[in-house]
Amino acid sequence: MTQMEKTRTLFSKVGSNKKRRIVGILAVGAVVISGGIFGYQSFFPSQTAQAAFQVETVKRGDISEVVQASGTVQASKRSALSFSDAEEAKDAISTIQVGVGDAVKAGQVLATMDDSVARIQVTNAEANLLSAQAKLEEALKRKSPAEITSLQATVNQTKNEWELAKQNIDGKKATNDVEKAKANLESAQKTYTSQKALFAAGAIAKSEFDSAQSSLDQAQRDYNSAVLTAGQTTGQASVKVEQALAAYQTAQEALQEAKEGPDAATVLSAKAAVEQAKAGLQQAQKAWRAVTLKAPMDGVIVQVNGNVGEIPGNDFIIMDNSNSGDLEVLAQISQSDIGKVQEGLPVTFTTSSYADETFRGKVKLIYPEAKTDAGVTTYDVLLSVANQDNKLKIGMTMNVAIERGTHKNVLVVPAQALQTQNGKDGVYVLRDAAQQAGEGAEGNQAEAKQANNRSGGREGRANMPYRFVPIKMGYFTADQVEVTEGLTEGERVVILVNTQTSSGTSQNGIRMGGGMPGFGGMGVQIRGR
Repeated sequence: MTQMEKTRTLFSKVGSNKKRRIVGILAVGAVVISGGIFGYQSFFPSQTAQAAFQVETVKRGDISEVVQASGTVQASKRSALSFSDAEEAKDAISTIQVGVGDAVKAGQVLATMDDSVARIQVTNAEANLLSAQAKLEEALKRKSPAEITSLQATVNQTKNEWELAKQNIDGKKATNDVEKAKANLESAQKTYTSQKALFAAGAIAKSEFDSAQSSLDQAQRDYNSAVLTAGQTTGQASVKVEQALAAYQTAQEALQEAKEGPDAATVLSAKAAVEQAKAGLQQAQKAWRAVTLKAPMDGVIVQVNGNVGEIPGNDFIIMDNSNSGDLEVLAQISQSDIGKVQEGLPVTFTTSSYADETFRGKVKLIYPEAKTDAGVTTYDVLLSVANQDNKLKIGMTMNVAIERGTHKNVLVVPAQALQTQNGKDGVYVLRDAAQQAGEGAEGNQAEAKQANNRSGGREGRANMPYRFVPIKMGYFTADQVEVTEGLTEGERVVILVNTQTSSGTSQNGIRMGGGMPGFGGMGVQIRGR
């Protein structure tokens, strides 16, 4: 594997939080290569072991950063249908009008049950509603002027009856009857006493005495009856007074209510009864509709779990929209890349089933819960995908590229140029002849010492052809890196490459030769001019 391929592999497997580690790996590789070069030159002639590096010019370009992943196609909508809303009217399945694989439209009838019980429930609920509405209308009805006049007359009549009852005419008559009977009794008592004396003296016949006795007994009975009648009449008179008063008060209340209009409490109760009846009717109608199972959306039948004549269970018919152009892909994004993914980012998809085609979509949802398998942490991300010509099938594996964004006309350098020195990210920038000649010996010695340390510790070579420059990075891919600070357009950066395997060639196939002053036979190839 070439150095470029290794770099691409590293950048494709890690996220932004790993950049410094990758740069460090690249730098260590450069140190090992440089150290090997100088160590090899210590024991062999320079013409048999030439080290080399490649030079690239810092230039402007566009760079797009993507997050690579894989995922599986799934339907964006799935529905498990049953007769659950028809529990009270549940019966056996009477018809099944679809089969697995059938394409259906929203509202299409899929299956039915017998609806006789449901229809009876609807009829009863409708009758209850009509009754409640009639009572409400009566409660809301206002009395007409004629009805108010009639109620006023009733008030007057009951008042008169009450006043008449209070006079207790029957009680007075009964009292008079008692007084009359008492007088008759007293008279009969006197007659009896005189007749008794005359009979004892033999002045009258026994028949006359017996007649006086009979008159006295009758007078006593008449008196007792008058007293009893008077008592009864007095009690009845009290009851009549109370009844007459109650009738009078009731008439007054009826008249008052008629003048004031409908009673608020009665109206409220009647309205509540109407609403309750409406809810009952809606529930019955819902149960009636529920015995006919309809498709809630356009889609395709996936499962039919039942037969005609059976009692349907849950998940009787299952359907989804897998035959539509609106599907989803569930992808797994690594922990190092999940921070780059945001809802709404564009996504491109490829699959081995259609090697020459690209499908497009967007990030729909990032699931917050992580999954860990064999020590690898990932996050599920839901992506939309446009299924042009209905080519994609449920369960297909898709290669996913989430496009984080594009930075246009920015400074870029090859990813292989990245180095790390003293914990800082940077690159080696090639010095030109004037820079080498004009630098002071002290500066050269300090830099040469650092460079030689990277190249194997040989401090005898003072004038290095490149210098380390720290940079700040933006977007990066496996091939190139955006430089936001540290470099200017036109500068040339150094990429260390493998040593030669034979005179004039290297392991990377780059032509070497000529050497460079001050670097002991190192070959250079300059690009990007």
